[in-house]
Amino acid sequence: MILSTILLAAASGLSFPPPGAYRYTASMSGQSLGSWSLSVTSKAEETEIDETASANVHGMQLQASAVLALGPDLAPTKYNGSYRTPTQNPTVSVVLTPSSATVVGALNNQPQQVALGANTSHFVVIEPGLLAGLFALPAQLAAWKDPSVTCITPATAQAQSLGTNAVSPSARPAGVDAGDAVLSIDHPIALTIWYDPGTFVPDEIVVPSQNAVVTRVR
Repeated sequence: MILSTILLAAASGLSFPPPGAYRYTASMSGQSLGSWSLSVTSKAEETEIDETASANVHGMQLQASAVLALGPDLAPTKYNGSYRTPTQNPTVSVVLTPSSATVVGALNNQPQQVALGANTSHFVVIEPGLLAGLFALPAQLAAWKDPSVTCITPATAQAQSLGTNAVSPSARPAGVDAGDAVLSIDHPIALTIWYDPGTFVPDEIVVPSQNAVVTRVR
């Protein structure tokens, strides 16, 4: 099984951040928000991203853990999230096929079906405030060559089109390696991901509308 996955990836020319641990910190308007830890592992015919996060937003302590599984073509196959706030501890799960997704626990415990959006060929799973989906995005979009994908937000069971912007930022942030490539997203929210083009590991994520910056710790 592992050999077949390696051969498929090699034949398809797919690349993904290598197995290992990755740590990030974030700030908003110059104020520290917290830390995010991700672990990438290869299991049979899937890649798994395990994430833990701890943040303090406007004096509110937030914690979360999540697991995002990707198939041999880097398409998401399942997501499980557990979140903790001062008032509630919601959990959510998403199971995906190439054309549909089932979300449980977002707004209630009844399964909600989400269809692949028109003019898109792949899903991505991105939970606001968490990094697993954004971490995978540069490698996914490079592999698929899709101008847009259907983005699922697990906590709300919403699906929106996520599109790239061909116009790169005019300025490279201080601290970003000179050799880093950039992925610009223009909707549903404008952001840029600076990443190592050899490994597809994100080094910095910038969300201008929130004056937020996520930086890899090395």
